[in-house]
Amino acid sequence: MAAANRRQEAPKRNSSTPARETERVYGTAKWDLSKSDCEKVEHLLQQLRLRRVAVEPKFSDDVIVWPSRSAVAGGAEMAALSAINLGNAAEALGQRVEGRGIPRMKLIKQLDDVSVMQANSSALLAMRRNTPGLRVAPAAWAYLQYIRPLGDEMDSSAIQVAPGAKVKSFELHLADPQGKPVPGVRVKALVDWDGAHVPAVTDSKGIASLGIPVLYPRVEMILVEPEHTHWSVFIKGFDRVAAPKRLNVQATPLVPDSFQLLANYAPYDPQAGAGVTVGVIDSGVGPHADIAVAGGGCFVTGENAADFLDNGIGHGTHVAGIIAGKKAAATGIYGLAPACRLLAYRVCPKTGERGRAKSTDIASALERAISDGCNIVNISMGSLEPMPEMPDILQKARDAGVVVFAATGNDGQPLLRYPARYSHTLAVGALGRDGTFPADCPESFQESEIRRKKEFVAEFSNYGLSTDFIGPGVAVLSTFPGEKYAMMSGTSMATPYSSGMAARLLSGNSKLLNMPDGPEKADAIVKMLSQTAQKVGWPAEYEGFGVLK
Repeated sequence: MAAANRRQEAPKRNSSTPARETERVYGTAKWDLSKSDCEKVEHLLQQLRLRRVAVEPKFSDDVIVWPSRSAVAGGAEMAALSAINLGNAAEALGQRVEGRGIPRMKLIKQLDDVSVMQANSSALLAMRRNTPGLRVAPAAWAYLQYIRPLGDEMDSSAIQVAPGAKVKSFELHLADPQGKPVPGVRVKALVDWDGAHVPAVTDSKGIASLGIPVLYPRVEMILVEPEHTHWSVFIKGFDRVAAPKRLNVQATPLVPDSFQLLANYAPYDPQAGAGVTVGVIDSGVGPHADIAVAGGGCFVTGENAADFLDNGIGHGTHVAGIIAGKKAAATGIYGLAPACRLLAYRVCPKTGERGRAKSTDIASALERAISDGCNIVNISMGSLEPMPEMPDILQKARDAGVVVFAATGNDGQPLLRYPARYSHTLAVGALGRDGTFPADCPESFQESEIRRKKEFVAEFSNYGLSTDFIGPGVAVLSTFPGEKYAMMSGTSMATPYSSGMAARLLSGNSKLLNMPDGPEKADAIVKMLSQTAQKVGWPAEYEGFGVLK
């Protein structure tokens, strides 16, 4: 049943005290909301998750063609595939392809017996008519499984204030503890609980100018959401007429890391992961001084095949830092297997929608990771639609002794996104831990009522009986391009925690690490991990075997 249906009462919240409004300083003390307001925020977050699903395009423009299981060498199906792969469209379609309005097809890439092409509807119809046994399906889009507190989905609810409209104006001034302005930070003043808000961005002086239309009697809440370097913060609202001329908000630095989330599970060990090769299929990695990338590649059609650097969104660098980040003395932030050999495979484009990838590109990256000798592969991405090309590639990974971790997804639903739903992946859900983020941080709203002692299942985490592990995925601090650090939440973060711990554990088991590559090795690694994991005490659909420690 859905997360919204399994709740019987509002999630427990950290105790708090009101912000010191007389000083007009927020972000330096705990704050409080009524139970009613908490429930409204939680309802909004649920609605934003549904909006995200609703607006996600499901299929890319790639078409996958592959033979049926009964296809035989020399038969019609294999002959048609051979013609496609050789660029002989006329033979593949069983007709001439000249003139206007005719079927058109173009081979993009090959994955074993799978051909990936771009084709118009006439070509697909002709192909099915000529060779009915061929399997034809659209490629799916897979999305990075991290979240922002109120989501980019809320951007469509931004209020556009017309010039000359009557508004109540005020400023928000954002500065660090030394009083230095923090520019370039998104601010959202929420004016109703359906997501309507007035957006702004802090300028070079750290000032965001906001104008609330008189139509709205209250500012329900303000969200200050840095992309990196500082913690996000929620600010309790006020009546519009009582809006102060300026709100002075203190931005709390992420570093040095005073919350030490990962230290609750594994201490820093500079030798952890030695001898293990880990592949990260994501938005690219680096540059960052804490991460050593041994190689990799780009699998986005039309982009530089050697460019594995982060596409600018920061997600892949954050994921890689959780796995392999070296601890800098000044930060306290570290990865779980810093001595591993890390390979980066970029599947997200540098332009356009940078937070998604074609399933065919993910499959290509996994194929490369296998040939590059990866022991462990991390995929912090997920699709709601099947990825038809993946099962055979995942079987190929298992046959080569490779273990693949994948994110269950952030929909808060009793389902697993693909490829986590497939056999031969290890599906990872997310948990959070009390006391590992500031009391006024939006991540407090990721607490579900499913908890044990200090740990809780993240409200956004997908779940189901195919879940294999659960890991820290709320308010995780890690690396960000340009020598920065960022806080992110999602099953995207729980997955590299599990991949990093797997590399750490495999590194310490020389007998297992040195087994000949093959399905027996992959199965032995999975068995070792399942026996090592520690149960939290939740039903299996939430935690699987438990947490790797």
